[in-house]
Amino acid sequence: LWSREGLSRRDRSLVTMGILIALRATDEFESHVRIGLRNGLTEDEIAEVIYHASGYAGFPAANTARNVARDALSKD
Repeated sequence: LWSREGLSRRDRSLVTMGILIALRATDEFESHVRIGLRNGLTEDEIAEVIYHASGYAGFPAANTARNVARDALSKD
């Protein structure tokens, strides 16, 4: 999936994080925060994905993602 043409790895990270937030897949989301950084996302862009997801996946899912991202970013 990650090597297909059509979306950059950076864009795939954005999409993947949004899906994982909606699914409340916290373990996978934590890994994808670090993958997103390696794929060129900034911490501010990751925060914006979480904020944007709150409108579609709901505040509880986004709030959980925020906590997971904060923990993942503090490990680096």
